[in-house]
Amino acid sequence: MKTTRSPQMTGCSRTRFPRSPCTVCWALHLCRYFGEQSVQLAGKRVIELGAGTGVVGILAARLGAEVTLTDLPLALSQLEVNVSANMPSSGWPSSPPSVLPLSWGEDHMNFPSDWDLVLCADIIYLPETYPLLVETLTHLCKNGASVYLSSKMRKEHETPSFYEEHLPSRFNVELVHRDDKQNNNIYKASLRTDQ
Repeated sequence: MKTTRSPQMTGCSRTRFPRSPCTVCWALHLCRYFGEQSVQLAGKRVIELGAGTGVVGILAARLGAEVTLTDLPLALSQLEVNVSANMPSSGWPSSPPSVLPLSWGEDHMNFPSDWDLVLCADIIYLPETYPLLVETLTHLCKNGASVYLSSKMRKEHETPSFYEEHLPSRFNVELVHRDDKQNNNIYKASLRTDQ
């Protein structure tokens, strides 16, 4: 897969933070997990949050998913370049991924709640955005979407607290893969029905 990176930022629109140089690494962990677990993506409606380079969503689109890639406005032009650079020679199996701005907790209501999957790779590192992300995920998953999140477990960014406190406040959360060598976890979450 071809990706290029601009000095982009991510997070909510109130906070700009440079993406980790290894963001693609954590995205690739999620891609590899999908392959190893034979996660079915063809025909699914998928949204990727904080897409960055778009690696995960572009892979899903190449495998037949209908994909929407989201990030802050300043990252969108690079996402569009990466979508174009990764179009299969035979064309997209479904439709080309759409690229749209999304600021967590602010404009998530502009998006539908009928997704099958919500994908998140290396977006859990700004504690002040955690409530906004949970609010956004709650809206996007109202109709039963599953969320897959791949994260480097950074104690200095309180990443474990997102999975132990913030996300479980609204979601059932399951650790589905742990890479001790890379300190990377992959979680699957679904909206709790007991609220």
